[in-house]
Amino acid sequence: MTLYGLLAYPAGHSLSPKMQNKMINAAHIDAYYQAFDVAPQLFEQAIVGLKTLQINGFNVSTPYKNQIINYLDDISPLAQRLQAVNTVKRIKNRLVGTNTDGDGFWQSIKRQQPKENIVVIGTGGAARAIIASAREYGVRNISVFNRAHQNWSQRETEIAYLSQGIGHLEDLADNQALTQALLQTDMLVNATTVGMNDARTLLTDYQLSLMPLHSLVVDIIYRNQQTVLLKSASQRGLLTMNGIPMLVNQGALSFEYWFDQPADRLLMAKAITS
Repeated sequence: MTLYGLLAYPAGHSLSPKMQNKMINAAHIDAYYQAFDVAPQLFEQAIVGLKTLQINGFNVSTPYKNQIINYLDDISPLAQRLQAVNTVKRIKNRLVGTNTDGDGFWQSIKRQQPKENIVVIGTGGAARAIIASAREYGVRNISVFNRAHQNWSQRETEIAYLSQGIGHLEDLADNQALTQALLQTDMLVNATTVGMNDARTLLTDYQLSLMPLHSLVVDIIYRNQQTVLLKSASQRGLLTMNGIPMLVNQGALSFEYWFDQPADRLLMAKAITS
């Protein structure tokens, strides 16, 4: 039996083992997927341990997506641009990393959904992955809103670079810029954790009412499947989506990267929702 896994801290809440083991069993592969809860001071030892165990592949989650790069033999061009890896595969005894988060997000969006102009709230890891892959999926313009902070000009440059020139950073407190962006948006993505554990939301009902009726509102939070943002958007008659489809798709892409065979996304979704 070959071993696969997840490196994270904390790892206990992850739905990945349930999803991956269901798919591994359905595909009759002699393998097992295990979550490894690795404290920061033990990270280097954990990598040595995984190499010793000759693990064939693993996912990487918070807070190690950047740190893992120092321990890999090669990474994909997308992971290089993002400076973040979420999936690693052993290829001829070399550890090669890639990132399936952005493609996982965009593949969860229905093809007929307009998405030329999008609004993204947040500039964290998930937001960056979504922004970095957007152009390949037909996005023409990305308005990225974040709270003002010290490294603003550096973050502006990063967003332009990651988005391959189609993204620009705006201050979330700039109501005029936010109003203008919402009036023209095809899709709004909340890529922050606001609303995960409480009833907070970054946008008012009035701001949501500015969005065209064909717009899709996505909250990439999946632990709280119906956040206040999604409830408010539904009440406005807008299409909504939570973070489960992105989670399933990025996991399915990891499975396909490891095993070179197609993943059954419906089966994987059922494993974590039923």
